[in-house]
Amino acid sequence: MNANAIFFAALMATTAPAAYAADAAAADANTETNGAAAGEIIVTGQKSNRTLQETPASVAVVTSERIANESLLNVYDLLDRTPNLMVDGNRTTFSIRGIDAFSVSGGGDGALASVYLDGAVLPKVALTAGPLDLYDIAQVEVFRGPQSTVQGRNALAGAVIIRTADPSYDWSGRARLMISDKDGQRRAAAAIGGPLLDGEVAFRVAGEIARADGLIENVTVNRDGDRRKSETLRAKLMITPSAIAGLKIIATFMHDRHQRGTFYSEFDAPYDPRDRIATEDVPDIQTVESDIATLEIGYDLGSGFSLHSATNYSDILFRSLTDPDRSATPGQTSRVFDPSKTFQQELRLNIDKDWVHGLVGAYYLRDDNRDYFFEATQSLNLTRLGVDRQLLAMGLPPATVTAVMDLYGGVVPIRNSLSQPRLTENYAGFADLTFPVTDRFRINAGLRYDHETQDRGATQTVVIDRALPDPAHLPVPALAPIVTQLNALLRATAANANSVEPVRPVTYQAWLPKIGATYDIARDVSISVTAQRGYRSGGSGLNQQRAQAYDYDPEYTWNYEFAFRSEWFDRRLTLNANLYRIDWKDQQVSVQLTPGAVFDTQIVNAGKSQLYGFEIETSLRPAEGLNLYAGLGYSHTKFKEFIVNIGQLYQGAQGNEFARAPHWTVSGGATYRHASGLFANFNANYRSAFFQSTTEQEFRDIPGRTLVNARLGWEGEHFGAFLIVNNVFDVQKQSQFFIDFDNRTRGTLTEPRTIGLSFEGKF
Repeated sequence: MNANAIFFAALMATTAPAAYAADAAAADANTETNGAAAGEIIVTGQKSNRTLQETPASVAVVTSERIANESLLNVYDLLDRTPNLMVDGNRTTFSIRGIDAFSVSGGGDGALASVYLDGAVLPKVALTAGPLDLYDIAQVEVFRGPQSTVQGRNALAGAVIIRTADPSYDWSGRARLMISDKDGQRRAAAAIGGPLLDGEVAFRVAGEIARADGLIENVTVNRDGDRRKSETLRAKLMITPSAIAGLKIIATFMHDRHQRGTFYSEFDAPYDPRDRIATEDVPDIQTVESDIATLEIGYDLGSGFSLHSATNYSDILFRSLTDPDRSATPGQTSRVFDPSKTFQQELRLNIDKDWVHGLVGAYYLRDDNRDYFFEATQSLNLTRLGVDRQLLAMGLPPATVTAVMDLYGGVVPIRNSLSQPRLTENYAGFADLTFPVTDRFRINAGLRYDHETQDRGATQTVVIDRALPDPAHLPVPALAPIVTQLNALLRATAANANSVEPVRPVTYQAWLPKIGATYDIARDVSISVTAQRGYRSGGSGLNQQRAQAYDYDPEYTWNYEFAFRSEWFDRRLTLNANLYRIDWKDQQVSVQLTPGAVFDTQIVNAGKSQLYGFEIETSLRPAEGLNLYAGLGYSHTKFKEFIVNIGQLYQGAQGNEFARAPHWTVSGGATYRHASGLFANFNANYRSAFFQSTTEQEFRDIPGRTLVNARLGWEGEHFGAFLIVNNVFDVQKQSQFFIDFDNRTRGTLTEPRTIGLSFEGKF
């Protein structure tokens, strides 16, 4: 921490004099008028349009130009190339500054970071195989650090804001055909838009169809194990009626369907991990269907005031069919039906006066997840139920315990189902205001009051699905008393797991303040400090083994941020940095009530952590047609304490780092465009080694890796053709692995080198 502070102090000392000199020599032509200068990046995710250089929050902004230059296909591609971001091996979640988007301590129900698509927050299941493709996307903003004051719930770690391309009154269109080799990917996409009534009504329609064979082969059913397919259709309408000056309406509707197969392949003999072999007898299928409608209304009241209303309704359905044991052994299946219907309404007043700039607003959310249903036919491992420990506690010798477990084949077959209705309502009022004190000094203050009610319930059934060993007919008759007692225990455990927990409300509220200040050292150099509170609401859960409901409390963070923003050499060089520290208390931790029984668990508030680190990002335009960019992130995470007063932790984590939290992330690239149409982009990203477990940290079990990608080709005024090479050096390393129920190792590898062609047209 001290070294980082010294670095930034030195940076400030060396850059300030040069900044004053540059300021004195600046030409009047560079002066901005009424907003951003041409080509300047505007950040919209904090709901008050600011340039990137005016935004103290640590935000990585990826424009449509960079998306095209690097052939980024979905949000996970983008996050993997962002400093202090990490994507997990199966591409279903991500970490910001070492904080997993959903859980760092094994507990909690709400998200820690959220993804927003045109203002619609996407549920967790949508990140498995949802509407995350980047075709016809205008901009993606990745906020690192809490956004609780403006975004509210589920933004303790940060937020990802995706904005699709808006209509305009100029006709435009684009199309793309893409193919690649290893995964057999085929994509066809197009977009078109223009005026329906010039100056009054404009439209834009975009769509994409994609198919891929995937990289995993299922040798049990002799088919591709991770086939993927998707269809996306989006329509937008913009109305700016001349009869009502200052009124702007944008309506958006998107229908999306994504489907993918298995995540994991075999790592043990007779297979090599690079073979990417799966053995499920029931092929995994995850499907996400999304319908999202948004209505945005903006009205300029004049005199520096404007009203903005954002109304959103989304209907997102997740369905899955999986093989719980991921093996060729028949008889096990699990199904999930998880629909989420969300309504959101936000109304805010934006203020742009000489003495104050910012917004005040109100927010309402209704998230209906009452039809969740899970059912499975599966064999529960007796060790995971804690049976071996209970037998040892009875004084039985280990050899006897092993003999008894062998009589059951180490498992108990069950049929179970779980319905877990949940209805969430969230009300909030918020303000985020900046006050200029002098020409160079500004104070920022924000506050949000958040009130959340969750209606939660659960109904669970568990039935033993096969006859248990008969004590009267055992190969070793002396084991009969033990088997009799164990049968009774298993039947009682199954019976106790059956329950109906009536729907009941739990309520949480929080005040979320923010305070900060910005000082302009020179014309294009500024520093900022910010302190902000982050929040994740509490919740309730069901102990599946005991069929008992329980509640847990919210968790909070205080985030302290130092920001440095600078532009140099007539704004051809940008250098920005953020230094942060996070204090986290009341973390939601999963504990075991019975040692060794992984289903006899519940969540308690027991964790306390501290994080610190920094991000540095820069871009340079040294010559006509050449753009260089790079980013560096460092993150240090540590559990300060894990104190529980109920049950016990599976293993202690005090003093450990967070799981999936690499210390170092580095990314960068170069793009060159020649007047003749020749185009080249090379980019690379590095991630250091990390622990994949919170509790077992003898060594960093996921190795570091560096991936290099390229896009080469020719682009004319209306047509372009490109060669795309991802993972140029064919780096294939473990990105995730685990010991499965059958004691076999399974996991994921980084994707191999793939070569593709893209043919693109535009007008």
